[in-house]
Amino acid sequence: MNICFSKQVFYICRTTSTNIGIMKYSVFIFSLVLIVSFSSCKINQKVEGEKVGRWVFKSTVEGKQEVQRGKYDNEGFQKGIWRYKRDGKLYKKEVIRDSIAHTTFYHPNHKVEAIGKTILVKTNKGLHYYYTGSWFIYDIKGRLIQVKHYKKGILEHITTVRE
Repeated sequence: MNICFSKQVFYICRTTSTNIGIMKYSVFIFSLVLIVSFSSCKINQKVEGEKVGRWVFKSTVEGKQEVQRGKYDNEGFQKGIWRYKRDGKLYKKEVIRDSIAHTTFYHPNHKVEAIGKTILVKTNKGLHYYYTGSWFIYDIKGRLIQVKHYKKGILEHITTVRE
């Protein structure tokens, strides 16, 4: 038995097996609709020649399998989180918002190798990516060893960190 209410009057009512059957059927149909809608999301689509939506790039570089995964906006520009793997291991991650990418490179032991920002500039000749600001460089043990300072892609100076 359950407690039911109707117009602020509480009373005891029975849950019938028919109601439970309808609820189970409704949950099943809802789950089926979710599965179908998520499985139908296609990758590597183009609209009017521009990349849009989710993309996966696979290639072989120096005998190693590389996979890049991420999304493009409706104008064909990268957005959100992009992950780059080499032989199944993450070596680079970019978080892209507007024209700024916060980039992290990883050592083979999964420790951070470098952190910095990349800027995307649209020119008449096309797109141009360049490093900007301070890039923090770490050794294989995760200790900060250098800070490289970039201005519009040009290395201005390097600060070496000593213990």
